[in-house]
Parts: sequence; structure tokens; C-alpha cells
Amino acid sequence: MEPRSEVEKALAELVAQLREAAGPNLLGVALYGGLAKGRYTPGVSDVNVLIVLAEAGLERLLPLSPAVARALRESRVIPFIVTPEDLRASARLFPGKILDMQASHRVLWGDVHLDGIAVAPADLRLRARQEIKNTELRLRLRAVERSGDPDALWRGLMASLPKIAVTLETLLRLDGVAVPVDRPGLLRLAARELGIPADQMEPFAGLHREDRRPDDERVSRLYGAYLDLLSGISRRVEETAR
Repeated sequence: MEPRSEVEKALAELVAQLREAAGPNLLGVALYGGLAKGRYTPGVSDVNVLIVLAEAGLERLLPLSPAVARALRESRVIPFIVTPEDLRASARLFPGKILDMQASHRVLWGDVHLDGIAVAPADLRLRARQEIKNTELRLRLRAVERSGDPDALWRGLMASLPKIAVTLETLLRLDGVAVPVDRPGLLRLAARELGIPADQMEPFAGLHREDRRPDDERVSRLYGAYLDLLSGISRRVEETAR
């Protein structure tokens, strides 16, 4: 069976198990993230699933555990379990995540209550600025804490790229820019829109999480260049926010 067919089968099984376990407390289930956008690498990418419940107290959550744990273990399904009230609050606290869900999701069952949630542009810009700067600071700390260990640097760089891409996608959408489906195209477009030199972005536009780690010297150079890139992006985003 093709990898995507296996994922679709796993999602169908998860929905059926959730409906049985939660009963009427389950309001809706949706796929979002990379798979919903067509950016999915089998065996590497997570499968992001929104699970909306009427109530999310402990006694309502525990019956879902077997189904969710199995989906996580076997298919890399990462659940985001919320109530409609949580989603409304998240529009202020995690505006980029909500906008990303609204822009690219596929309802698997029920009503996921994303319609009608308004995300304030000012909240989006602030959160994007925070995400970019936080990533830069965390990666600086990682280099120091791990004493420049190439394996740790490579894992940190590769884990952060998809998240930075989503943040940049949010900023582009906010400015009314049509966003490419593929991540390399998205990163190159973001560089042009932000005035980042193309040669500074290009080494990272073509990287994928399944890529084999380069030699130690190459990793160190890439990591240093990535920190410089993040610093430049952060500076440009701050300038455009003024």
C-alpha cells in the first residue's frame, strides 16, 4: 500500500475510534499542517489532526487515549485537542496556528468550528516576530549547550525549518501574497518579499528533513549561516512592523 494510502486508512480508523470513544462529546475532526498542504514526506513528517470536543475535562479525555496513542505510535499523528472556546482563545494566543488551520485543513468528520473565528492582523504580526526571534535565540543556546555537536546542530536546524516556513507563510498571507505549495518556493518568495539576498536563503530552500547529514564542517557552516539568516529575517520583519 502507498504511504499516503496508509495514512488515509489510519486517519479513517482514528475518526471511527474517536467517534466510538467520545460519543456526542466529539464535535469534529480535521487534518491540517503539511499533509493538508501537500508538503508531506512519508516516515518523516508528522500528521497534524485537530480534534474538537464539547468538553475537555480529564474524564472526557481518557477514553480517547487508546485511539490517540495508537495513531501517534503507528502513523505519527499529532493531535491538537481543543474545545470551541479554546479555538476562540487561540486566535489571540496562537494566531498563526489558527490562520494556518483556517487556510489549509480538510474536515474528516463533523464540524471543527473554525468558521467565524477572526484573527487580528496585529496579533499575527506580533506572534510571527516572537516566533522568529525565539527560534534564533533557542538555536544560539543549543549551539552553546551542545558544545557545537554536529548531530545536535543538524537536528536543531532541520527541526526548525518547517516551523520558520509556516511563520513566513503567515506573514506573506497577511500581506496578501499568493503562497506557493512547495516549501522551497515559499522560502525563496519570502526572501524576495523581505529583501533577503537570494544566496543567503538558497542553501536552506532545498533542504529536507530526510536528507542525510553532511560532514561536520559543512554542518557547522550551515548552522552559522542559518543563525545569520534568522537574524536578518528578524531584523527585516521588525523594520516592516514599524
